[in-house]
Amino acid sequence: MYLRLLLTFVIMFAGLLLPPFFAVLSTAQQGMLVELPNILFMLVIILSHFFKQGRSGFAALLMLVAYNVIQQRLQTPLAVGSTLFEYYFLVLLLPANLVLLLFLPERSLFSFKALSYHAIFILQAAVFYWFIQPEQLPLVTSLLTAIEPWILVFGDVSVLPNILLGLLICAVLIAAILMLFRDVSSDQAFLSALLACTLTVVEFEQQWISASMFTISAIVLLLSILKRSHEQAFIDDLTRIPGRRALNIELAQLSGKYSIAMLDIDRFKKFNDAYGHDIGDSVLKMVASQLATVKGRGRVFRYGGEEFTILFKGKSALDCVGYLNEIRVLIADYPFQIRQPVERREPQEEGANNTDSCREEFIDKTVKVTISIGVAQERSSTTSPDEVIIAADKLLYKAKESGRNQVCA
Repeated sequence: MYLRLLLTFVIMFAGLLLPPFFAVLSTAQQGMLVELPNILFMLVIILSHFFKQGRSGFAALLMLVAYNVIQQRLQTPLAVGSTLFEYYFLVLLLPANLVLLLFLPERSLFSFKALSYHAIFILQAAVFYWFIQPEQLPLVTSLLTAIEPWILVFGDVSVLPNILLGLLICAVLIAAILMLFRDVSSDQAFLSALLACTLTVVEFEQQWISASMFTISAIVLLLSILKRSHEQAFIDDLTRIPGRRALNIELAQLSGKYSIAMLDIDRFKKFNDAYGHDIGDSVLKMVASQLATVKGRGRVFRYGGEEFTILFKGKSALDCVGYLNEIRVLIADYPFQIRQPVERREPQEEGANNTDSCREEFIDKTVKVTISIGVAQERSSTTSPDEVIIAADKLLYKAKESGRNQVCA
């Protein structure tokens, strides 16, 4: 996660090196590159609708509008007309809305539940449109004059007021912290969008800066949608390891020597019934996280329910036994703790009702989780992966019948 965060900052700051390359291009090429962010953001919006990733779609919509405001409204000197006010308005609202989207639940871009999002953005656009009308220029001038004493600008750093620069930095920090502490793939794209916004307005007087930064941001948003779509198709939501569909694709491409291990959590149904499905889900996540550390270049998949599969390419079943026993012992020795509610009765004072009052407390209890494993290998070039899985399943049930918590090959 730290590497992804660092990579995001490196990519966005590397975008500062692009504007000089724009200057040496032909006029036609420059025109194409100026239009590139529009094309990419529209593509993100379309894909976000089909892949049900509304937050990324809204972010692309915001960036698309902001980019066109910069290209259509902010190409004149900031001192002319309402340009400075529009610049401040954009710098205030774009990062604020991107941060807001980070905390909003996922909604399909054109769903009924997303109407409130549309209403918020349309209201802001209406206010912006009202302020930029020529008849509002005296009001805009008065507002800028009123806030001028409160605006601090270090001209050698940026034309941006320090208070707005501080807000941008806070927005970037919020996105970076969220990216570190929650496992949401779109957070990287939102961080890139906020960095694009920040670097654009800080280096606003540099030619081609908006085209460079917004192009990179659009590419990161596009890659984020594709990555999230891949996760939805192939990664198990609960355990965060590849699921059955990913296994099927991997099996279809197998050739040469390989072994397949089938693993099952012992007495999982009784465990689920005794402690509840939430604890059962925690067990599945714990087992998956431990299985992911298996050696021998084994690839772990969730087969379904409490059953997992490990695929070893280029290894015989006997080669895999040592790796599987190691992971079996690791899980059996894992101190899995659960919080169990207990009722404690408190005697009433003399003269009070004879019925004792009860209060609920929780005690931590350590339970042992074990797995049984069956592993089989392909016997000839005509042996199909499905046949190997069936053989591994039979060995898995043999391990269970022999006392559980063991490997059969």
